[in-house]
Amino acid sequence: MAFYSKFVAGAALAVMASYASAASAQGSGSMQVGNTTVSVGAGTAILTLPDVQFLTAASLSTSGTIRKYDDGDDFGDEIGFNVNGSVSAPVTGANGRRKRISINGFFSSTDDEDSAVCTESGFTCTLYNIVDDSAIASSLDAGTGNAGAQFISSTDRDVDHWGVSLESQWYLNPQVMGVTQAPPRRYIALGAGMRRIDQDLSIVTTSPQAAGAFRFTYSEDLETDYYGAYAAWGGDYSPFLFKGLWDRWGLRSSFRLQGGAYYADTDYSGSTVSTTAPNNLNGSLSLSQDEIAFIGGLTLETRKRIGARTMLSLKSEYEYYSWVPDMRYNDSDYNAGGPRLGQNRGTSIGSDDAFSARTSLRLTIKLGPAEIMEPMK
Repeated sequence: MAFYSKFVAGAALAVMASYASAASAQGSGSMQVGNTTVSVGAGTAILTLPDVQFLTAASLSTSGTIRKYDDGDDFGDEIGFNVNGSVSAPVTGANGRRKRISINGFFSSTDDEDSAVCTESGFTCTLYNIVDDSAIASSLDAGTGNAGAQFISSTDRDVDHWGVSLESQWYLNPQVMGVTQAPPRRYIALGAGMRRIDQDLSIVTTSPQAAGAFRFTYSEDLETDYYGAYAAWGGDYSPFLFKGLWDRWGLRSSFRLQGGAYYADTDYSGSTVSTTAPNNLNGSLSLSQDEIAFIGGLTLETRKRIGARTMLSLKSEYEYYSWVPDMRYNDSDYNAGGPRLGQNRGTSIGSDDAFSARTSLRLTIKLGPAEIMEPMK
């Protein structure tokens, strides 16, 4: 399935590239290379993801889990960085109608360090192998109910989020004649693209009460690739309360609404290593899952012309992902007398949604000789 999704994505991109090339090669049409614009930007990034809940505490008198510790939070309060860029060129078709072909990309990275402490008092703190093997003990208790026994976990979570796209924009009102003031520019766009959310996770758990140097390490690599197509609608607008101020300062604002369907291909690889025997907590597991996701969002940008060829802008992008992986870790040990503690026998890939926000300061430069240069807008 992974090969199939990549083939489909590659084919979609190839079709769009061929379409752009064909448009530029028409006898009565042209691609205006001299008015190509290049934009680069950098700024902050936020990406909310599901909590990481690995460490478990359960009542000694019942078989139900009473608490799953947040070894890693949802990143909602973590701010990372992003860099982005685009190349855009206008194309005039055979019918004289103008459009733009653009290649866009971004990269963002966020990391976080968290800790959790489970102290036994009327319940047991438990670690599990990610694979439940009914032939061996797959869990380890901190002190089997001994008050004060602890598990202390330290979590390091790194997330890279990036994407590329190829799109074509069509202006809805490219030329307006006989009016004193042109209406705001509007456009529609179609595109194809790829996204990736790459999560690297490490959880190290120790126990002060354990004999010897107890150390339990869980490592995880969780990657989700999104391949799909989208449609967008956008254009210029004037802030209702600040139109006069915008005009005096020479500012222009624009919006963009975008949404599309994507094939989500997730690969999980995890391993556990423990220094304690005879409890066999050493294990490894690989999983994969395919889903369909919706990715949609809003982009707001305010720009200021600072030269004949240059423009500075503040751009904010807000996106919603309808599907991201949410790992459901094993919290049962069938070797210990039947279903124990949790509801997850074995580790599986669950689902949740996510939200991302990127804010960037961008510099846009128009290329080409001055004699064919169109004014920047």
